[in-house]
Amino acid sequence: MQAISRVLRYVKGSMDLGICYKRGGASDEMLMTFSANDYVGDQDDCRSTSEYVFMLSGGAVAWSSKKQPVVSLSTTKAEFIFAAHCAY
Repeated sequence: MQAISRVLRYVKGSMDLGICYKRGGASDEMLMTFSANDYVGDQDDCRSTSEYVFMLSGGAVAWSSKKQPVVSLSTTKAEFIFAAHCAY
């Protein structure tokens, strides 16, 4: 019951939040992608972190930020892993 109460309080408090999609010309309807790859970002386990966001009409439609599952031995391999992560 505590968990359900917490979820309902969260939903009630975030009713005004959301993603705004704009209607406009052809340039507004373009799919834009922003991405970043942090080679060996975590010094403890030497794994890279990959982030991306896909935006359509000014609003985010997909996003992710996650640590890569394997240790990359080069920046090239980290980029290939990142590209596969974005395409999946």
